[in-house]
Amino acid sequence: MATYTGQQGSIFLGGTAVAEVTNFTIDHTVNTIEATAMGDVYREYKTGMNEWSGSADVLYDSASVYQSAWPGNFAGDGSGGPAPVALIAYPGGNFAGFPKISGNIYITGFSVSSEMEGMVTASISFQGNGPMTIGDAP
Repeated sequence: MATYTGQQGSIFLGGTAVAEVTNFTIDHTVNTIEATAMGDVYREYKTGMNEWSGSADVLYDSASVYQSAWPGNFAGDGSGGPAPVALIAYPGGNFAGFPKISGNIYITGFSVSSEMEGMVTASISFQGNGPMTIGDAP
């Protein structure tokens, strides 16, 4: 079984690399529906809908194409929101045979953090829209 380090990891939104990424997380969940009836000794469940979401942290750079656009790309901006954006994430790097996670997302949150003896950072949270695909980088 192959293992990877995250040093070469990267994220692309709409085909453009997100600059200065320090970490990202992508979560996939299969919801469950309780199907327990009176008289059952154990709870029973059926599988429900799948969903996925995630977040990314970066060193803040207002000149970055995607970092400067994040606040305007919120799904709930009151105007019906922008179209979802294509996400491609390479946890171990964009190398042939390495893992590739892709799908469409809505950016649902944005924050900037600053501390006296640290770098200014920014974070986004996102919600998957439709299926998430896990495969290999070409």
